[in-house]
Amino acid sequence: MAAIVEPPRHWQDWASWALGLWLILSPWILMYWTQTAGLENAVVTGFLLLLVEALTLTAFRRWEEWVNVALGAWLLVSPFLLGFAGVSVISNFVVVGALVLLLAVNELREIERRRVEA
Repeated sequence: MAAIVEPPRHWQDWASWALGLWLILSPWILMYWTQTAGLENAVVTGFLLLLVEALTLTAFRRWEEWVNVALGAWLLVSPFLLGFAGVSVISNFVVVGALVLLLAVNELREIERRRVEA
């Protein structure tokens, strides 16, 4: 029997998916595709965000949100560790990282609240 695939139930998953897509496209939209570290970091991290969110289509696992916490934290510090140039590039990674981190923490808290209420 074929598995039933349901879309993510949490709005945070959809928002993280959109942020992952934005990260992949941002080097060309914000015109920093010539910065190899920024380009590679955006595409790889964006792809990982999309991959984690795609896993929520099959079955939700709590560890997926912890992966998003790690990815968000990485996005926050990566411009400084990798030496990105340009305010728009650094701002992009810091803002997206903060949003990914906040969304994941919010969803973890929501899941815990539901578990306690049940």
